[in-house]
Amino acid sequence: MTSLETRPFTASSSWNTPLASDATFTKLGWPSSTGYNYSVAWDGYSPSVYVASASDPLVQVTYPAGWGYPGGTISVHMPAAANGAAGTDGELVVIDGDIAYNFWQFKRTSTTTASAVSMAYENIVTGDGWGSSSPFLAAGITAVGASQLGGLIVQDEVKDGSIDHALQLVVDGTLVKAGAVGQAISSDGGSASGIVKEGQLLGIPPGTPMPAGLSPLGQQVFKAMQQYGAYVVDVAGGVTNVRAQANAFDDATMTQLWHDMGSITPLLQGVSGGTPSGNTGGSSGGNGTNPPVTTPPVVTPPVTTPPVTTPPTGTSPDTTKPTVQWVAANGPGVTNGTGTVHAGDTVRLTLKFSEAVNVSGTPTLSLNDKGTAKYVSGAGTDTLQFEYKVAAGQNTADLAISAYNLSGVKDKAGNALSLSGAPYQPAGTLVVDTKAAGDTTAPKVQWIAATGSKLTNSSGTVGAGDTVRLSVNFNEVMTVDGTPTLSLNSKGTAKYVGGAGTSTLQFDYKVQAGEKASDLEVSSYNLNGVKDQAGNAVNVSGAPHQPAGTLVVNAVAAGDTTAPKVQWIAATGSKLTNSSGTVGVGDIVRLSVNFNEVVTVNGTPTLSLNSKGTAKYVGGAGTSTLQFDYKVQAGEKAADLEVSSYNLNGVRDRAGNAVNVAGAPHQPAGTLAVSATTAATVAASQPTTLASATDLVAPAAPAPAATGPDTAATSPAAAPTPWSDWFGGHAAWGGDFSFGNRRTVGYPGAAESGASASDAGVNAFDGAATAAPAQSSAMSRLALLDQYAASSFAIPATGTTAQAQDWLNNTAQTLAKAQA
Repeated sequence: MTSLETRPFTASSSWNTPLASDATFTKLGWPSSTGYNYSVAWDGYSPSVYVASASDPLVQVTYPAGWGYPGGTISVHMPAAANGAAGTDGELVVIDGDIAYNFWQFKRTSTTTASAVSMAYENIVTGDGWGSSSPFLAAGITAVGASQLGGLIVQDEVKDGSIDHALQLVVDGTLVKAGAVGQAISSDGGSASGIVKEGQLLGIPPGTPMPAGLSPLGQQVFKAMQQYGAYVVDVAGGVTNVRAQANAFDDATMTQLWHDMGSITPLLQGVSGGTPSGNTGGSSGGNGTNPPVTTPPVVTPPVTTPPVTTPPTGTSPDTTKPTVQWVAANGPGVTNGTGTVHAGDTVRLTLKFSEAVNVSGTPTLSLNDKGTAKYVSGAGTDTLQFEYKVAAGQNTADLAISAYNLSGVKDKAGNALSLSGAPYQPAGTLVVDTKAAGDTTAPKVQWIAATGSKLTNSSGTVGAGDTVRLSVNFNEVMTVDGTPTLSLNSKGTAKYVGGAGTSTLQFDYKVQAGEKASDLEVSSYNLNGVKDQAGNAVNVSGAPHQPAGTLVVNAVAAGDTTAPKVQWIAATGSKLTNSSGTVGVGDIVRLSVNFNEVVTVNGTPTLSLNSKGTAKYVGGAGTSTLQFDYKVQAGEKAADLEVSSYNLNGVRDRAGNAVNVAGAPHQPAGTLAVSATTAATVAASQPTTLASATDLVAPAAPAPAATGPDTAATSPAAAPTPWSDWFGGHAAWGGDFSFGNRRTVGYPGAAESGASASDAGVNAFDGAATAAPAQSSAMSRLALLDQYAASSFAIPATGTTAQAQDWLNNTAQTLAKAQA
């Protein structure tokens, strides 16, 4: 078997035998479709299928005893890509020569070694696809002992337009009775209320009309079940499936088939009687040719030398690539390429080439309305025909080809096409309009369902790495432009994966570490780009948010009660180098707080800083390092920034433990100065501008008080400002300081409390008995002039007028502005 297009097993195999024309059909009483209880196993619980060649490496697969095989190691040629399908079952079928090897829980351990929990094989040329009951020997790893290749929906055969064999059916375990019938050699059914048995043949009675609206693949499945039937080969939890090749097809095709099966499967009835045909027993054996356990037969094709064709003398080989000359559109409602077509209409697109071409595979044309035209005929001529069936939601003002997919189209010399200069627009104007006229009603969500490998009837528990498929059903067919999402109460997000053009869209949610919910639900619908055929956006008012069942999301470490701790804190910013520098008003410092494990965030944690500022959380949830941003505000100041307190409510590890900040570091590395203060506010008796540093000089001391008639003569008009004026005219010490009559700085309550006149003696300046300030008390007040340095002041606690005069006349008593 060199191609999967060829159906496996003998022509007389029951898999390949049509239903008897005189068979009796018995209704089974299938449950009504709920939207998720009839489906297709594809991305899990179905095998990947590979065809090996003699040039592929031999892989040594070890397996235990079971299904009649003694266990050991078997050598099978396998392509490098061959591996078990996704999911816990890891099913794999490898066709090596004439033998189909069927593995369960297959895992590669190297390029040439692997292991499997179960293994069986069958000859696809001489075998019938079923196991042998005596001696007991399975042909595959299904519950009935049949090969998983039997009845599998394979992509290559589907491309040919029909499925010419019976299908395998995996039935909800609640519907399967105990016991095996027909060619089944084993069974795992056991429901007292079951309606079928494993090995039983089912079929759709002749004359049953095909349900409306089936996808192309759904139509093929319906016809196969009506012509060949389906065999019950296994049980499943809460769902009845057909099986499709896991490493083929696309999500959209499988999604459509899933919905189709809700209409097809309940039509199946029990089949009995009629003229026997095909292989009706299992005694013929599960493998027509049994290879040795260690080394199966390797089919080596005979060495042949193809005839050498020598072109006639004077003739050069043809190396010219064919080209597309024109494209034309026709069909019902289309005249000379012009017209309007609607959902369900068929348009034929004709491509004319520069020479006759051959066709291999199934070439297609991608169209600008998101549709696809498929090749139907014309091989061997210079004109190929493609047909496009308009689907709901496809619209364009003028149909055009957006991409040629013609890899299998070549001329007779084997030259591939040159698409340089190829036309993309048929003549005329062909409008595709699938919108319902006058429809202004917004579509609504009708229901939401959850499925997955760990779920039964939408109930179960999922953890990190698991995938949940959420199906959202609307009351009409929907189109999708963009990537809609569903926000979930576990803090996760389900992303759109398929369903456009149907009434049910599919979203996949992959559970991430730290996500948790006691019952999964949609917290918000993000359906921008989702519209009905008339272009109306979805109205989510009243939309259901809860799937049926109880779906627990638990992606936290079990039994973890250890609180996470802060390991280090670092500062970065545009003005910082190695966490050191100076920042001012408006600057932003990023503080990174590292924990000893991954943490989650619920809310907005903050860091209180010694500059009186606050750093706010900006990101990092789901990692071990959270980011906080601190924007410096006016008036904030710190010689070296540090965290004064951690406000981490809502920060927890994946097990839900809150942070333990005991012993947490508060100081980032380096020295980070915050200088965002403004000039000190002073109480000025005169609202004038502060003098420069050179103006802040103490005036000359006043002359001693004089008596007698010569008093006026001893006080010249140009004398320096008297000390009483210099101090604002107040007698009390420290009330006001006047700097050169230009600026007055008031210090309310300047007189030191607790000091008596006897303690102070005579006031240093006027001899009055007032309370004197303690040593350097004035300095502590002058320090309020934040932008000046006045460290040179040394104020005596007591003294005479002369001593005060000496102090005031000291040229060092000037306020020097601090260096920035």
